[in-house]
Amino acid sequence: MKGNKGSRWYAPVTVIIGGSIIALAVGIGHGSSKALITQIITLVLGIGYFLLTRSNSDVGTIYGGRADERQHLVYLRASATALRVMLGAAFVCAVITVALNDNYWQSDVIGSVGGVAFLVCLAAYGDDDDDRAHDSEEAMRDETVRKADESRWEHDE
Repeated sequence: MKGNKGSRWYAPVTVIIGGSIIALAVGIGHGSSKALITQIITLVLGIGYFLLTRSNSDVGTIYGGRADERQHLVYLRASATALRVMLGAAFVCAVITVALNDNYWQSDVIGSVGGVAFLVCLAAYGDDDDDRAHDSEEAMRDETVRKADESRWEHDE
């Protein structure tokens, strides 16, 4: 249970670290005043995530590491929908930038990486589920054989 208590910090810390990296990039490209604004927004979002993880809502329990099976399903469905929206947005951005005769590599990279990641995850998770189902079938078969052997030994005595 100790690991479960610390998981409440994962989302806020991830937001703060990721936002700090973005703030550093903003500082390099756009100056320290804009980087400071970015860092303040990052800290506010991190605090917001921390407060959200204390709530008993679906979002709070998912990000707080207390999700049950239904909430995990909500999370998976939301992730799948977000991926579809991201890929669609990347496609629309690529079409618009090509029509404007501009450079579209950013949209192409986002769409390509998202598509490849989706296919790799389908293959990886699908195989894992098949292996797990096969292992559970074998375990059930072994348990049935063991119980049959035990009852036969008890019956013979």
